Amino acid sequence: MNQAYRTLFTGTLVQESFLSSGGTDDPHAAVDQPFCRDGAGRFTLRGSGLAGALIATARRMEKGKGKELPKTITGSHKHPSVWRCFNSHPTDTVAPAARQHVAIDEQTGAAKDQALFNVETLPPCTRWPFLLEVDTSIDLNAADLAREALAHWAAGRCLLGREVARGLGWLRLEGLLEHTLTSDQLDAWPNAGESEDYFGYVRRTFSGTSVPPKTDTLHGWVEYSGTITAGVREDGYGLDSLSIGGHASEELAAAWDGRFLAADGVTYDESMRTFDPDFAVVTLEKCGRRIPYIPGSSLRGPLRHALLRSLNAAGKPTTVVSTLFGTLETPKLPNDPKSRSAKLLIRDAFVTDEDRYSVQLAWLQHHAEDEFTAGAYGSAKFDRVAVFQGRFAWRMVLEDVTINEKQALESLLALAQDGGIGIGGGQWRGHGWLKWTLDEVKPPEARND
Repeated sequence: MNQAYRTLFTGTLVQESFLSSGGTDDPHAAVDQPFCRDGAGRFTLRGSGLAGALIATARRMEKGKGKELPKTITGSHKHPSVWRCFNSHPTDTVAPAARQHVAIDEQTGAAKDQALFNVETLPPCTRWPFLLEVDTSIDLNAADLAREALAHWAAGRCLLGREVARGLGWLRLEGLLEHTLTSDQLDAWPNAGESEDYFGYVRRTFSGTSVPPKTDTLHGWVEYSGTITAGVREDGYGLDSLSIGGHASEELAAAWDGRFLAADGVTYDESMRTFDPDFAVVTLEKCGRRIPYIPGSSLRGPLRHALLRSLNAAGKPTTVVSTLFGTLETPKLPNDPKSRSAKLLIRDAFVTDEDRYSVQLAWLQHHAEDEFTAGAYGSAKFDRVAVFQGRFAWRMVLEDVTINEKQALESLLALAQDGGIGIGGGQWRGHGWLKWTLDEVKPPEARND
């Protein structure tokens, strides 16, 4: 008689943003926080990290039903979880990218001292095979919970790795299949001879049923999405530009091409030969081109500072700033409320596919002027690359929202839509005051506390 044995779920995790999964700190590495690698040097998503992220999704899902996850899934010191996620490696060769971070002083708007570091990441569109084994011989219902949680991942609600609140680690699970095994397949699973490619082995050996993405929202999430646009204003008054610096390697990767604005009479060959920017915008490589984007951290910081300034100006309590954006203070006691993780998660904003070929850049020449002679001040001449046309799609999630927090964020978004929040560098030279739009909100009920 056939009995429930195992249920396997397979799919492909596709990065919607950059991703960093923590590995062993290496004092000799070129970055402060390297990506996790296995003994063969391959980039690795560990099964433990995948399992933790999946359990967090399932726990939030069950909380909406007034339930807790069973011990068979969360595991205990006596019994392991009936969910087992396998390690994963990228399906294709991929080059890492160093993401540079700096803390901004909210009083001066300048970079804080001793607050510069970089993180090794893998770029968007990197693909990772995903395999989850559920021991349905112990808990038959565990497969139902896994299917529901993974369906949320298929809808783009997978958050994984470092710095999710600052834009990293947003993924989507594509091609999700469920493979139901019975006791007749004891000899076929597991198969040590196929362990180097279990994902492919499962797909080849066992039939699967497609699992569609969830259409409803995850409990406790408010999902916001919209665009940020650089370019000529619709009313014809003004030209909005954006300049966000990245890692120092951006200056080496920057290259002149047909997207750069040039003065009349300047030839393409001349521009290529002389192009050597002091300050290049942050970009990612896509389809053989360097495409600018807006890091989530570059949105998060200005939003936080704008909220803090508005509350201080109105003489109101600033507690909501800490709950939305988190705090860095070390708690004095285990339950000290000063230590908080961020409720507001902000994904990197990327140029939309339909606008990818309409992006335009400019190489701007600057100098400091001597106030007495009205000439160039000494050797204080520099240049800056800026985006002069481009539309960036952004996405935010607000977790376990209260009415006060929801109102605070929506007041910030209203200010941004009015052009009142500057992002990136060169704000006092005219860069960064862009047009925001709010396209969609998927809200659950906000708590009144």
